[in-house]
Amino acid sequence: MSAPAPPAQKLLAAFLTVMLFALVIFGLGAAFDSFGHRGWGYVVGISCCVIMVIAGLAAARRDR
Repeated sequence: MSAPAPPAQKLLAAFLTVMLFALVIFGLGAAFDSFGHRGWGYVVGISCCVIMVIAGLAAARRDR
C-alpha cells in the first residue's frame, strides 16, 4: 500500500477535475451553439460528466 496523498495534492486534484468538467460542459455548449442549440450542449456536457463520475466510482469500488 502507498501512503495517503497530502492535503494540498488532493486539493489540486479536485480543482483540476472541476476545471476539466467545466471545459467539457462549456465546450459542448459552444459546439452545440454553432447549430443554434446551446442549451442541449450543456445537457450533453453535464450528462458526460455524470457518466464520468459514475464510472470513476464504480472503478474505485471494483479495485478494493
